[in-house]
Amino acid sequence: MSWVNYDDVLEQIGADLLVDHLEVDTDRPRRCRARGEDHEKRGWYWLSTIHLDEDDGTRAPYIVGAFGVYHGNDNGKIKLELRRDGKRRTVDREQRAAINARLAEQQKRLKAQRRAEQERAAAKANGVWRAYRHTGESAYLARKGVANYGGRFDPNGNGTLALPMQDTRGRIWGLQLIRGPNRPKHKLEKEYFPRGLAKQGHFAPIGGIPRRGDVLLIAEGYATAASLHQATGLKAAVAFDAGNLRPVAQSLHLAYPGVRFLICADDDYRTAGNPGTKAATEAAHAVGGHWLAPVFGADRPMDGKKGPTDFNDLAQAEGLPVVRAQVEACLDAVGWSLRTEIAARTPTTEGSGDDQLLPVIPLDEAARRWVGTYGMGGKTLYDRIQRKFVHVDDVRNLLGAERIDKLRTHPDFEVADVAEIGFDPTEREGLRFNTWGGWPSVPSSDGICDASLDLLAYLCNGEGHAGGRALYEHVLKWLAYPIQHPGAKMQTALVVHGPQGTGKSLVFEAVCKIYGEYGTIIGQESIEDKYNSDWTEKKLFVLADEVVARTDTYHIKNRLKGLVTGDKVRVNPKFVAAHVEKNCMNFVFLSNEDLPLALEKDDRRHIVIWTPPKLPEAYYAEVTEELRNGGIAALHHYLLNLDLGDFKPWTKPPMTAAKGDLIDLGMSSEQRFLRDWQRLELEGPDGEPLPFCPCLGSHLYRAYERWCKSNGEFRPRPSNHFTNHLGKQIGWTAARSEATWSSFQDQTIKKRKMITPSAEAMAGAAALVAPDTAQARLVQQPGETKTEWLTRGYFAFATALSTEDYA
Repeated sequence: MSWVNYDDVLEQIGADLLVDHLEVDTDRPRRCRARGEDHEKRGWYWLSTIHLDEDDGTRAPYIVGAFGVYHGNDNGKIKLELRRDGKRRTVDREQRAAINARLAEQQKRLKAQRRAEQERAAAKANGVWRAYRHTGESAYLARKGVANYGGRFDPNGNGTLALPMQDTRGRIWGLQLIRGPNRPKHKLEKEYFPRGLAKQGHFAPIGGIPRRGDVLLIAEGYATAASLHQATGLKAAVAFDAGNLRPVAQSLHLAYPGVRFLICADDDYRTAGNPGTKAATEAAHAVGGHWLAPVFGADRPMDGKKGPTDFNDLAQAEGLPVVRAQVEACLDAVGWSLRTEIAARTPTTEGSGDDQLLPVIPLDEAARRWVGTYGMGGKTLYDRIQRKFVHVDDVRNLLGAERIDKLRTHPDFEVADVAEIGFDPTEREGLRFNTWGGWPSVPSSDGICDASLDLLAYLCNGEGHAGGRALYEHVLKWLAYPIQHPGAKMQTALVVHGPQGTGKSLVFEAVCKIYGEYGTIIGQESIEDKYNSDWTEKKLFVLADEVVARTDTYHIKNRLKGLVTGDKVRVNPKFVAAHVEKNCMNFVFLSNEDLPLALEKDDRRHIVIWTPPKLPEAYYAEVTEELRNGGIAALHHYLLNLDLGDFKPWTKPPMTAAKGDLIDLGMSSEQRFLRDWQRLELEGPDGEPLPFCPCLGSHLYRAYERWCKSNGEFRPRPSNHFTNHLGKQIGWTAARSEATWSSFQDQTIKKRKMITPSAEAMAGAAALVAPDTAQARLVQQPGETKTEWLTRGYFAFATALSTEDYA
């Protein structure tokens, strides 16, 4: 096929990738070498054909797609510019949507393929890791003057050292292999194994699991981190390269709250831009830490292309005491001090490395990790690292029966009252152990979220232009407040319902992703399941998708009330004792139902949105593409910086037409009858409105029965229930024997069981009509006795109802 823009695409891709021809419409990305990179095929491109309308009315094939260079998990994606003859080609909205949809589908497939590739690499790496031995020799370690901390050795005895690239849960995703001098000529000394591994955010730990208050050192290379550990006794993590410093720091910061981070940079002073110190600065800023680069003496050696750059070079040139002195000086300068017990600890030189992984945690680390609890039945421990309650049997499976008994008598093992452990994102309650681990995602102004905000504005526009704008601004502030104030409990919930496919889920699922592990999506079965910890424990944002249908509404209405506004929530995990947690959950209910929730007439808990009709698919493809390309981080940034004005969690929700409809649909028959009567919307036999006034209870119930029949209510409420409901209205009396005249001619007293509206209700009905009408004159007149007033009301209503029996 001859594409219009083939040469232009080849030029765009060729600026970064080493390609001499293009493959188009392939089932997966094509890999190639990147310019300025090593021999590995880090580059990729994925191209497909799309036909676009030309000015002369014909359709011509164009190449669209993307390309990039992999660095860790970052694929470096760059969209192709659509150009013809060197000039950017303009496309209309539909064409752009078609291109975006094609790119979105490619990205989805690419992500799935990359994940599968990483899983295969992890399985292969773990197989090799299990085969390697805990002891051995490495020329690299000897040359660098460092011990082995957690590495393993090739069983063939060829001097190859393997370092784990693991996540914060101990899972290994790949290995760094460091080979000896007798390696084959085509093999590098250092190599990541196997191809396709996931490196971003993964690290090799040295010294064990950090605990709250520790200073954790992060360095690029193993020898650097090992030298720092040997010099200071502080725990360390190997990030493997400068580009991975920030992802590793962020992963560890999220996993280990309360740990302080010192990023130990390579001083790449002979490289343009000094990438080592630049990356360390960015990593430190990302986690609220500090960074430090080695300072060499005046006789700094200048061997090699890069010269001495890291703390291992400093250790070998000037000794470990110099390394320690520089680290301590930095910590003193920022107000951090080394813990006495850490500073005095002799670094371990064991070669097994298994103390870094969960299955065989050393007893000392276990005693500092798990906390006994008082008030939870004796079978529950608190895990400081995962920040949650766990059953003692789970810890026994990790440590063994003998070591679990020793754990309880270990001098570092602590016990806490259950009241000292809780979820407090505000960090103001002074808890001894806070299960909140900090905000899990990072806002960014690099991307855009315009299409997402436009979609939200459209969803709010079912109220019409003016009402829709006010509703949109209220919803934006409702979404922004708990992001700007973590832990804020909104006193209202959003209810968004309407036709299928309008984009409800698209917008609010994007908001949910901002909350990371503290956000969740639930369905009906979650609300009804007695084990609820998966969606109530440590949650800030709950997206409830079709949690109620018409037949379920009243069944769980009261349960939802407590969840929306209650201060506490009972968390009930399976196999672990239930506990009460601070309720920080804010709810958004999504539904395609006309009646997703039953609202009371005086409801103050819900903001209700009825969405307009579905837009063209191309519109949603544009939103999806935006979200996949940094839109979620951009939306986070937008909400984090939105001006809230005087908006507060208890700000009264707007009374939308959609909310009025839900209140109407949720009202009982007697409630709707009473509303219609007060509005003068009940028709009598002559077609005129029945008057709103004092009347006989049996007469009003007869009118109620007629109303039920004409409105499809085939099961009227029993008369005693009906009368009881009216009697509970503020200022009303019902079923009370009242004094009236027998007639206007015969003024002897006759007791009748009357329904008597309040003065406020009577005034409200009178305000609906002209002052000189019969309805307006039914209010109690100045100087008129109650008996006379009740008598007038009795006969006015009976006459309008055409009732012959006035007795």
